[in-house]
Amino acid sequence: MLPFLQSNLSLVVGALLLIVLFGARSASSDKEFRRDLRGAFRFLSAFLILRVVAWALEKEDPASSLVRWARVGWMLTFTFGVIRACVALALKAVRMRSPAATPKILRDVIGFVLYGLSALPILQTQLNLDLRGLLATSAVLSVVIGLALQETLGNLFAGLSLQLERPYQVGDWIRIKEHTGRVVQIGWRATRILTTKRESITLPNSMVAKEIVKNFSYGFEPIAIDLELGLSYDAPPNQVKAAVLEVMAEVPTLLQDPKPQCRTWAYDASSIRYQLRLWVADFAQADSTMEDLYTRLWYRLKRENIEIPFPQNVVHLRNETATKAEFSSETVMELLRAVDLFTLLMPEELDRLRRDLVARRFGKGERVIEEGEEGHTFYLLVSGEVSVRTDKGHEVTRLSRGSYFGEMSLLTGEPRAATVVAVQDSVLLELDRPAFARMFVTHPGLARQLSALLAQRRTQLRAVAESSGGGSDPAPEANRILGRLRQIFSLAAQD
Repeated sequence: MLPFLQSNLSLVVGALLLIVLFGARSASSDKEFRRDLRGAFRFLSAFLILRVVAWALEKEDPASSLVRWARVGWMLTFTFGVIRACVALALKAVRMRSPAATPKILRDVIGFVLYGLSALPILQTQLNLDLRGLLATSAVLSVVIGLALQETLGNLFAGLSLQLERPYQVGDWIRIKEHTGRVVQIGWRATRILTTKRESITLPNSMVAKEIVKNFSYGFEPIAIDLELGLSYDAPPNQVKAAVLEVMAEVPTLLQDPKPQCRTWAYDASSIRYQLRLWVADFAQADSTMEDLYTRLWYRLKRENIEIPFPQNVVHLRNETATKAEFSSETVMELLRAVDLFTLLMPEELDRLRRDLVARRFGKGERVIEEGEEGHTFYLLVSGEVSVRTDKGHEVTRLSRGSYFGEMSLLTGEPRAATVVAVQDSVLLELDRPAFARMFVTHPGLARQLSALLAQRRTQLRAVAESSGGGSDPAPEANRILGRLRQIFSLAAQD
């Protein structure tokens, strides 16, 4: 290598390499590659200048010390320029395989190691230096310098360990303690991040190595964001979740795969807390996505009359004589008049029956009654939809507003013949057995009429099931049901 450096061939190679580097730097759009080539270009430019100066000095006094130092200078600059160009090309090849930026500390470590290894033989041969003796005599000085630079060296080795473990790379979004930002540089002493507010924060590597690092860009996978939302206790959770999920589907930067989630999370002092989990492709979109979601949610919740409550303490004064009505009395009376079981009742009796009704709310998927269980309640459907199922989940029919069920078990004491499940959030009016007992007392003859009506319905259902055309006589069945009514409600024979 040394004979090559001392020959005129190195001058030709250096000049050609300078031209090639200038052209490559001008043609490339890679900022890091251009920066690395700029260093190599400067070294080779210095090589040509020092080579010309050494040639001029050799003509005047070949034995001058200036000639020797100029020779050492152009040898070192030529070697450093070639090394810098080779490192730049190698790192360029690495970046072509991976989109991640190359950390500055990695470039510096590779360059300084190669600079030191190439400079040792040049200095030893050209300046006749005994480097082994120099290293031996500087041992004490090295200890003193090491103690003085203890923190700096700690940051250096921490930076090297970070590069070996690679918990993050340049371009990743990370969070360290309260600091969140994109990594823009991993240096000898510190890691520099840029926040969303364009603040540049420098974190010492020794501190970073001791803290928990959250990487939001690892593997370039979608990142989840968890939000919490407190809403009124009066809003049914299924209605809230349906509305929130529809809004989440409208936000353009919010991914639909993986699917966003809305879960009922906790019962707080003044609200029900919901957890929202949404996904974004890049953590840089997190703030704008949350802003868009919160804005759309406000308008949607307003339209749905779902309150976002303030922290509050509410004092309720209970009135035993007052009944909180789920629906207006006119609505309930209209529904009762449409039930064939109550067509024989007078208006004042229907009004008494209305006051006995209790509103029950069932969420989607909840079971209202279970097949085979004892039944003591009758249900009238006000809103929503329920599914009637038998034979291990087989659906027989669906009931909607104005339909009723549960009367057979309540009046005869027979087990429930089917399972009823809410397929939507539903509100049902519940009537218990004592309410029917009062009707039988105030309305003599009602038991016999209801028995005939229930027997007719059961006979028709059996006829349809057996495809017999409905020709069977309902009288025996009516007598059997009437007997059960008298037994359960302790009615006299004349009723």
